[in-house]
Amino acid sequence: MYEDLLPHDLPTEAERLDRMARAHDPDTFAVIDRLNLPADATCLDIGTGRGSVAIRLAENLPHASVTASDLDLSAVRENNLGNLTLVRIDLRENDLGKGIYDLIHCRAVLCFLPTRTNALAQILRALKPGGALVVTEMDFGRIAAGPSRFWAMFWTAYLDFAAAQGWDLQFGSALPRQLSQLGFSEIDARHIEPMLNPAGDTAGAAEAETWSLTLATLAPKLIGGGFISEAMLKDALDIIRNPDAWVPGPGFMVASARRPFGSK
Repeated sequence: MYEDLLPHDLPTEAERLDRMARAHDPDTFAVIDRLNLPADATCLDIGTGRGSVAIRLAENLPHASVTASDLDLSAVRENNLGNLTLVRIDLRENDLGKGIYDLIHCRAVLCFLPTRTNALAQILRALKPGGALVVTEMDFGRIAAGPSRFWAMFWTAYLDFAAAQGWDLQFGSALPRQLSQLGFSEIDARHIEPMLNPAGDTAGAAEAETWSLTLATLAPKLIGGGFISEAMLKDALDIIRNPDAWVPGPGFMVASARRPFGSK
């Protein structure tokens, strides 16, 4: 499972999670800020990592009740927020309840679950009528098609590695349809494909650094499993770490949806 390959107690994991938050939090809050959440909203952040989304929600909505959840909560940043609670939740085992939350957020969680559709159905039940889900999931389909033969070959090999772990890194492309089929309403989705370049304090630089750390950490499994050669991985990391290179990174689907009013 994902948590076995990238556990939170790795020496580089806190930095990797921070870089991921730096890359994706702006898109997440661009969506959340349009939802007009009530001042006393009840919020759940699934797969909280370092807690950046949960902490910002608790700071922005001081009268809200915010729960940050993960399989391992040891990486959550220290804070003194009285309206933020940490709870271990495993979507494969734990029930989220029914009609509890005004907002549920998760990022890069469902694609790693074998029961991802069931998890979405459980999230729908846990929302109050009119409550919103904001979800970001990986959508690698386009990068596996280019822009260069090497880049397409590298990420196709990474997709093969992911599939061998039971991950679906193209789940994002199916996400809007799945949300509709499960009964969500007001579905809004957009595909985001960041350009990777390590220079500067930008979301693209943070994304480049995230992938640099991710691939370096997974190198023994990628190479040892025969998915990618050592030379191929080195060439890919050289591109990602090159401040003169501008290459598209793996894509993501950012979506929001609501539990319909009147739903049972």
